[in-house]
Amino acid sequence: MRKLLFFIVLTVLVSGFSACRDRKPTGSVVSSSEEPKEDKDAPYVEGNKNIMRRENEEMQMFINRYGWQMQRTPTGLYIQILEPGTGDLFKENDPVTLKYRTFLLSGEQVYSSDSNGVKSFVVNRSEEIDALHEAAQMLRPGAKARLVISSHLGYGVAGDGDRIRGLQPFMMEISVLKDNEKVPETILPNPYKD
Repeated sequence: MRKLLFFIVLTVLVSGFSACRDRKPTGSVVSSSEEPKEDKDAPYVEGNKNIMRRENEEMQMFINRYGWQMQRTPTGLYIQILEPGTGDLFKENDPVTLKYRTFLLSGEQVYSSDSNGVKSFVVNRSEEIDALHEAAQMLRPGAKARLVISSHLGYGVAGDGDRIRGLQPFMMEISVLKDNEKVPETILPNPYKD
């Protein structure tokens, strides 16, 4: 009986070892001769590139329609400085106050400082769209500029929750107030208004 049990155990062990010897290695080791694994994010990256390409074409057609001479920054912001202003360029941590008008690329005006109040923010330190932080660093007090803004520098995929849809480029005309320039009372919020 012992010999039979020993023979069975030995047979199982030998067959187990021989089966392991014939198997290929498992795990995440990739030899240089094998094809690299397909990138799972590739369709999303390609989709985002297509969205940006479409938006850029739409912005270019809009700019060409009006014959504007605009510069394109590395981030994709289109800017045309209409009046240079005076003094030093704004830099990080500088407070900026500006009057503005915001338009969809259809030409419809959706916001303005006359009805919504001026925009005041600290460059690269406050919640404002990226395009305004970038543009501010290219401007001086008293400057006026025109911006054509892609969605990734504006309100992104979600939009602004009101008049600008997600993935929608738009245009702004901005005027930077000088330090000594007083904010017009007509656009200051009325604290007594219900």
